[in-house]
Amino acid sequence: MSTFLGEGPKAKQCFGSAGCNVTVEPKLTYVDLSADVDPDAVYEITYEIRGDESGPVIQTATLSNGTSLNYRPSMISTVSSDTKVSAKVTDVTVQGG
Repeated sequence: MSTFLGEGPKAKQCFGSAGCNVTVEPKLTYVDLSADVDPDAVYEITYEIRGDESGPVIQTATLSNGTSLNYRPSMISTVSSDTKVSAKVTDVTVQGG
């Protein structure tokens, strides 16, 4: 299985003690040194965003042509400005290739 790492909030707007609205976009890094990304394959990358006041948010990004990443940014709300927002890849499915 290919290994990807993902992370991070992209934009953050805070409202004092009321928490923050955070836009999260996946930032993926390929770390499997034993194999290259197959440019003919499509990778469905499932990731979990933590820090939302309602619990973890699950999203999926698609990597095609070896470099084209398609995803929908996620908007989450935190309970405070001190809440750490993080994302972690939980699954990678390879189609074709």
